[in-house]
Amino acid sequence: MSDLQDAAAAPAAVGRGRGFTLIEVLVALAIAAIGLAAVLGVVTNSTRNASYLRDKTLAGWIALNRITEVRLATIMPAVERSSGELDYAGMNWQWTQTVTQTDVAGMRRIDVEVRHAGDAEASALVSVTGFVGRTQLGTPPSATSWDGDLGAGGPGGPGGAPNTPSPNPTPGRAPAPLPPTVPAPDPGPATRRPAEPPP
Repeated sequence: MSDLQDAAAAPAAVGRGRGFTLIEVLVALAIAAIGLAAVLGVVTNSTRNASYLRDKTLAGWIALNRITEVRLATIMPAVERSSGELDYAGMNWQWTQTVTQTDVAGMRRIDVEVRHAGDAEASALVSVTGFVGRTQLGTPPSATSWDGDLGAGGPGGPGGAPNTPSPNPTPGRAPAPLPPTVPAPDPGPATRRPAEPPP
């Protein structure tokens, strides 16, 4: 009788000690794959966004540099559309500049678009707008002192306090120093001339 009971209990013991079935393993692998795919998607999107923001920042700098070059020129830019290419930060870029006349005489608007070289014109990363005026181009460098002087008529300028240096009229050249002012000595009572009596 004992042998029969042992034989009947043997299959139950084998069933309790078996491993995972194939279906259970496949389900676990599917869940792990879905989770890894989600993590990989997040990492890929973060990398793509960082690259886009880097390119957008560089393109903005290129556009601002182009506007600055136009403002530093000595002539007004022509009302036209122009373009060019340059290498910047190890990449090849293309810019398009459009100059239009504004309603204000002597002032023109500059629109600069920047994109990767070879990309479509409609795929510009940035578009920056600036203005340039005829007065700005024709004004020589300022000789105003920025150390607190008030300019002409005030301290440090013509007509200001005595012995105060005027703004430097020649940019890049230091003004000649003024001689020190020494007050005249008081002759004292012994050397003073007596007042003459009235006639």
